[in-house]
Amino acid sequence: MEGGLFPAPVLDVAGAQALRAADCKRMFAVHGLFYDVPIGGATWSCRSVLELIAHDLVPAGDPSPVLSRRPDLLVVMMNPGSSRSVEPSFTPPRVDGPRAIKAVRTLVETVPDTTQYQVMKVMAARGWRHARVLNLSDLRETKSPNLFRHVQALAGLPDGDAHSIFSDARRDELLGHIGPAQGSPPVILGWGRHKTLFPLAEKCLAALKGRVTVGVRAPEGPLAYAHPSPMMQKAKDAWIERILGLLDEAGL
Repeated sequence: MEGGLFPAPVLDVAGAQALRAADCKRMFAVHGLFYDVPIGGATWSCRSVLELIAHDLVPAGDPSPVLSRRPDLLVVMMNPGSSRSVEPSFTPPRVDGPRAIKAVRTLVETVPDTTQYQVMKVMAARGWRHARVLNLSDLRETKSPNLFRHVQALAGLPDGDAHSIFSDARRDELLGHIGPAQGSPPVILGWGRHKTLFPLAEKCLAALKGRVTVGVRAPEGPLAYAHPSPMMQKAKDAWIERILGLLDEAGL
């Protein structure tokens, strides 16, 4: 794949599956909103939003105006995992509480990962140039068992679910990122299968009511949607094929 700018040709399933990490990075930039917040007597490292966007759509110098764009695609996944700035010296701002998170508006370039490449492949196949990624939880925790433990421990505390942008305390912030339901871009659901996250998944689906949502159903129940990046490459390719098929069925 030559050059570094989108648009690239719209790809079939095999073409999307064949894209390499280097191809994805040539097409798309990755920027995130990071912050630290006190909840339940501890300070948590978080990321609220991730923008996957064609390089030529990112303003020079300050990428933050990207937050005001209407994306072509919304994606909801589990949590930011190991997401981090490309600058080792970057220190996220500390906010006073959940309702102050919406004031964080400084996007920073981040190191992309395998899961994000999966989304980029879908974008390339559809000719989409901008996806906005949200998560059921903003907690930057690399190990899923630790994340589930944190979510359970926080659940019974005042504002204990405020690590989720889908919590009641952050409704205005959420709407600022996803816009009104009318004319909304499609939404890919891919937060996995663990029941600990199902209460947050319920809030997410309620917030997304009236929008076109697609996701690969998992057998653990109606709130379970397969993660975009399972361990085996064959399973990664299968997710790409299934999502593109579901988008076809939705006329997208």
